[in-house]
Amino acid sequence: MTEIIILATSMQNVPGEKGQQVCRLTAVVQKRSSFPEGSVELYTEKVATRGLCAITQEESLYYRFLGGLAMWRRACYGMLCLDVTL
Repeated sequence: MTEIIILATSMQNVPGEKGQQVCRLTAVVQKRSSFPEGSVELYTEKVATRGLCAITQEESLYYRFLGGLAMWRRACYGMLCLDVTL
């Protein structure tokens, strides 16, 4: 049995309605990785410490840019280069 844990910042978006999204993701993983049917289990967990997760920090910056938040203060904290892809 292969167990896959999905870490997410907002748990409400991952499972979908009645767990349908997790079922779809499980089916996709099984097909793409050539696992036998029923040998993969997907679980979702909330990211415990958001400050230590690079993807969470990237998502935060992304939504700040979309919202128009001034980002000039980042230079004060030692950020020299920022690559933004929207």
